[in-house]
Amino acid sequence: MNFLTRHLRESGESYFEHFLFAFSISMWMIVTSLVLLCHAIFPFSFIFSASSSVKKINQVMQKRIETLVSRRAKNQS
Repeated sequence: MNFLTRHLRESGESYFEHFLFAFSISMWMIVTSLVLLCHAIFPFSFIFSASSSVKKINQVMQKRIETLVSRRAKNQS
C-alpha cells in the first residue's frame, strides 16, 4: 500500500485535492491540444493562443512544484 499513497503523503495532499489539480491540468492540456490541432489545419486561427496557454500551464506547474517542495521541507523539519 505504501507505493499507492507515498506521493500523496509527500505532497501533503488528500486524494481529492490531488485529483482536482491533476484533472484540471489535464483538461486544460486537452483543450490546448485541440486549439493546436485547429491551428495546424487553419494556420490563421489561434496564432498565439496555444503558446500562451502552454506558458500559463508551465507557470502553474512551476508554482505547484515550489509549493510542494516547501511543504515537504516543513514536514521533514
